[in-house]
Amino acid sequence: MSDPVPSSIEWGTLTTRRLGQLMTAIEEQRPEAADVVAALQRQTWPGLTVGVTGPPGSGKSTLISALVRELRRRRERVGVVAVDPSSDRTGGAFLGDRLRMMEHATDADVLVRSIATRGHGGGVAPAVSDLARLLRAAGYAWVLIETVGAGQVETDVVARADVTLLVQAPGLGDEIQALKKGILEVADLVVVNKSDQPGAVELRRQLETWAASPERVLATCATSGEGIAELLQAIDARRPERASETSRLRARREEVRGLALAILRDRLDASLRDADVTRGTTWEAAERLVASLRFEP
Repeated sequence: MSDPVPSSIEWGTLTTRRLGQLMTAIEEQRPEAADVVAALQRQTWPGLTVGVTGPPGSGKSTLISALVRELRRRRERVGVVAVDPSSDRTGGAFLGDRLRMMEHATDADVLVRSIATRGHGGGVAPAVSDLARLLRAAGYAWVLIETVGAGQVETDVVARADVTLLVQAPGLGDEIQALKKGILEVADLVVVNKSDQPGAVELRRQLETWAASPERVLATCATSGEGIAELLQAIDARRPERASETSRLRARREEVRGLALAILRDRLDASLRDADVTRGTTWEAAERLVASLRFEP
């Protein structure tokens, strides 16, 4: 990043170009981003961060685009952080979601950013919490985070969002088996998307049976806009205006845990490149590798 990070940032006056530079610095963990992150974490920013997760084919990107459309009708500024699988060649994002949301490309009050998971197994990139803070500081009242859609293992999106949506759609396989994972238990709202397709009514009935509170299950058809206004109303109703100290501490612990695992993974991968894995058993090689790690900050 060419421009230095100022000691005091006027968040509300950041240009789109400057905002993009700061986002890149945070995502790539550049040294100059440390002061920005520290400033962002010193306070709680107005707005709402919504996590959107679910299996591939459930229509998450189309649903997010419909949510953005409705929010812009209400004159809300919206930021979208679309977490894509990392490119094996460059480590960067594939940018698929940015392409799918091109209808918002000319809207100055909508910012869509694709970032890479960089090997993070939980469906969310390590930097996403600070990117959401940055967007809220810059005046984006709504920040929507879309995970990679790797299935039901993406429970760490809950730690990065104020409200979490689990998106399902009919015809994606054995829905009952998919529900036996942890994300259904922790998602705030469950969305049956593509509600105009065969099997949607039965899927909603199944989800209502499994969910602790049937009223948490809503139906939408993102392509037509049906149910989008009702979904936003349900999200608003779960806005954590007065989060307890216990819940804030729990969220911070989960964020620190995710970042710590990302750091450990990077150090493990770096050590593995030079490790002798041919001596002894694979268990012995793994023990030597762990013993060789440096845990100093």
